[in-house]
This record gives sequence, C-alpha cells and structure tokens, in this order.
Amino acid sequence: MKKILGLAAVMVLAMSQLSFSAKSDTDAAVQRLVRVAKQRQAKQAKDAAKGVAVEEEVVVVPVEETVTTSDTAVQDARERAEAARVQAQERAAKAREAAQQRKTKTRDIRAQRRNMSESKMMDVEIQRIRKRVDQINSNIEKFHKTNEMLDQMEQRLDAIQDRMN
Repeated sequence: MKKILGLAAVMVLAMSQLSFSAKSDTDAAVQRLVRVAKQRQAKQAKDAAKGVAVEEEVVVVPVEETVTTSDTAVQDARERAEAARVQAQERAAKAREAAQQRKTKTRDIRAQRRNMSESKMMDVEIQRIRKRVDQINSNIEKFHKTNEMLDQMEQRLDAIQDRMN
C-alpha cells in the first residue's frame, strides 16, 4: 500500500514538474495527452486511497511527431504588441494635434473678438440670437404638428370606440 501511494506521489510530482516546465504554446495533441495522464493519476490516487490495487493500464496512442517552433509564435506576439504600441502612439499624436488645434482656434476667436469693433460685436450677437430664435421657432412648429397628429389620433380612437359600442 505504501509503495502504491509512494509511486502515485512520485508520478504526480513528476507530472507537475513536467507541466510547469512545458511551454504554454504546445500542440493540442500534447495538451490532450497531458490531460489524459493527469486524469489517470487522479484516478490511481483515488483508488490507492480506497485501498484498491492499482493496475497500470498502458494505452498506446499514435501521435504524429510535429516540430513546432515557438519562435514564430513569439515573433507573432511581438509583432502584434509592436503594432498595438504604434497604434496607441498614433492615437495619442492625433489627440495632441486635435487639442492643439482647439487651443489655437479658441485663441484666434478671442483675438478676433478683441479686434472687433462695437458694431461687429453687435452683429455677431444679433446673429447668435437669431439662430437661437429660429431654433425655438422650429421646435414650436414641431410641437404644433405633433399636437395636431395627437388630436387626429384621439378622434380616430373615439370613432373606433363608438363603432365598438
């Protein structure tokens, strides 16, 4: 019994060492085999704890030997990280440029206002007020149209209710 528990513990330790030392970008087939081995070890440990004699079962699974180079995966990851960094730098540069344009625009507007005569300032203010009045008038027109539509809908509803009764 002690031998079985010792063997199971050694196997678990060996598999954990292998799984930690293995690279994370391994083949799907290798990952599947590691998962199957872990399941077998767990089953053996469970059976050993119950006192059942453990018989090792050897299943031969043909696996094609493929050589995967992690260099390409690492290189792809580096390229993606570099592309993301470049994009972030471009976005930051565009944001800085837009902020600078806004600042210069506001400075220009302030300078224009300072240089305006009283009559020009009055004209600008009158234009601003006219624009706002036009906006309010269009809102009032929309309100009247909506109100008329609601009245018509209420009349139709009343007519339908009269027919129903």
